[in-house]
Amino acid sequence: MAQAPSFRRHIAHPGLRELYDHWLQHSREGIGMPRDAFDPTAMPRLLKNLILSDVGDGGRAIRYRLVGTEIVAAHGFDYTGLTIEELTSGSTLAFARRLYTLVVSRAAPVYSEGNFRWAEKEFHWTKRLHLPLSRGGEAVDMVLVGQFYEAVVGEDDLLLPAEPAELAADRAAAGCRGA
Repeated sequence: MAQAPSFRRHIAHPGLRELYDHWLQHSREGIGMPRDAFDPTAMPRLLKNLILSDVGDGGRAIRYRLVGTEIVAAHGFDYTGLTIEELTSGSTLAFARRLYTLVVSRAAPVYSEGNFRWAEKEFHWTKRLHLPLSRGGEAVDMVLVGQFYEAVVGEDDLLLPAEPAELAADRAAAGCRGA
């Protein structure tokens, strides 16, 4: 028997599943979650692993509004207020823009895993969940990211956008509005 569609089942970290469930409860099909529905006090233990970004130009322009302490520690500095171009370049810049562009263009979550190395720090495996937010309710203009690092390095990078049928099934399973 075929497994029912579900984006949630692809998310391989319990903290990211918790973040996704919160987003599902407050999101609307086709736009994501209203920014004012995101209550960081509802998930205090996840705050250190969150990034909140302003986005424009279809997801290519990215400015970091908030960067959690675990992410700051992994990078070695706080990049709150910086743009993506001020933070990185080359293939890392291209990959970040690809992630954000998928979230913005689809108004849907994107889950990814891959190697992370910053400057002279050791490699880590990172699991990321990018979630669309909207201040005005008409377009995705912010992205909420959950990111966790693991010492164990995986084998293959993964980039997985949510499909509409998966989101609909997850919303229905969670009893969310807009299902």
